[in-house]
Amino acid sequence: MNKRMIKALKDKCIYVDIDGTLAEYRFNNHVSAKDRTTNGQTMEEIENHVFLHSRPLKTVIKMLKKAKKRGIWICGAIISPIELLDKIVWLEKNCKGIEFNGKFWFVSEEYWDTFLNYFNCGKSDYDIVTQYGIIIKGSKNCMWDWNINHNFHKLEETVFIDDVLPYLKYAEERGVTAYHISSFIE
Repeated sequence: MNKRMIKALKDKCIYVDIDGTLAEYRFNNHVSAKDRTTNGQTMEEIENHVFLHSRPLKTVIKMLKKAKKRGIWICGAIISPIELLDKIVWLEKNCKGIEFNGKFWFVSEEYWDTFLNYFNCGKSDYDIVTQYGIIIKGSKNCMWDWNINHNFHKLEETVFIDDVLPYLKYAEERGVTAYHISSFIE
């Protein structure tokens, strides 16, 4: 167990990505979708529940279980309600023993109307509060402004774990302590 990382997470509000951080980012032996969706899964794969078969990255999951943290929030990108529901099921199955304080889901503008329709929301909404978490229009970079605008908690008391460098760099620029998933691998 990486004691340095356990210490880094102590008393922090932890935001952790799901694709590529808690779950392997590889779908049916590929990492990019041939139908040009904004994630690695094709729409056909999503409809066939491919995410439910994603391999859990146990090192990170074990570390989160052991950390003496203030709380843990999931933050992941989604492009369809099916993918959202599958990720909820996956988390329940593969992250037993971790109590998540909440979930933030990010939807690009291209897929936003699908969620507005699914949750019966108005066209002017930029975030949707659901039983599955808060769904926000935009990328994960929107999370930090949302956090500030809603007085959620102080960014300097926050740790962000992800596998995408531009998101990590943006978080650091906002005062968040950011860790690439490679920091958890011994």
